[in-house]
Amino acid sequence: MKTTVVAATQLEIAPSIAHFGAQPAGAGNLFKTEDDQLHFLVTGMGMMQTAALMALYGSKHDRDLYIDAGIAGAFNRDLMIGDVTNVVSETYGDFGVEDGDDFSDFFEMGFIDQHQDAFEYGKLKPFGEFHLSKKLEGLAVVHSITVNKVHGKEETIARLLGRYQADIENMEGLAFFYVAHQLEKESFQIRSISNYVERRNKENWDIKKAIGNLNDVLVPQLQTFREDSYP
Repeated sequence: MKTTVVAATQLEIAPSIAHFGAQPAGAGNLFKTEDDQLHFLVTGMGMMQTAALMALYGSKHDRDLYIDAGIAGAFNRDLMIGDVTNVVSETYGDFGVEDGDDFSDFFEMGFIDQHQDAFEYGKLKPFGEFHLSKKLEGLAVVHSITVNKVHGKEETIARLLGRYQADIENMEGLAFFYVAHQLEKESFQIRSISNYVERRNKENWDIKKAIGNLNDVLVPQLQTFREDSYP
């Protein structure tokens, strides 16, 4: 199975790149194994970079499976720092109109159909059924919002929780899912928790642990995918 791991930064997937001996290819944001079964695509942070780089890559490479791997902040306090999660839906967290203390997103304002393209009730899900695979059993199933800023204001956090009931937030997941739908490629997203979404306090963050746990899950998954034809 030809598998591509997509990440915002090389740091997040560096242990997996090293484990499989993937080497830089092209402009330096792509790493490949010698047998070409595994690719690691580093897009840069944010939705725009993820969508652009992934779409360009997908137009040039025929792959079977895409995995988005990265870290995230958790709203849900049942999640522990370092937990690795299976993200089963994404939506915009800050795409709309602010009016004083009020905020309306473009779905509820009617500018975007909740069923448009790949969206269902304003949420975007992984393409295909791979996210239901037994290979992902044991990971917490979560719903996410994709944002352009890391939130740290109590009032904003409360509004987001009330509106979206999200478990986590990240900055690329929605773009990843959307491009995977356009490419019609099996996809899933795993995120490890590096921090809680709260007033900014980096003493409570543990990026090292989150990246370590993420790759501890990712490496054996990728090993089996190299050997399998389908989950």
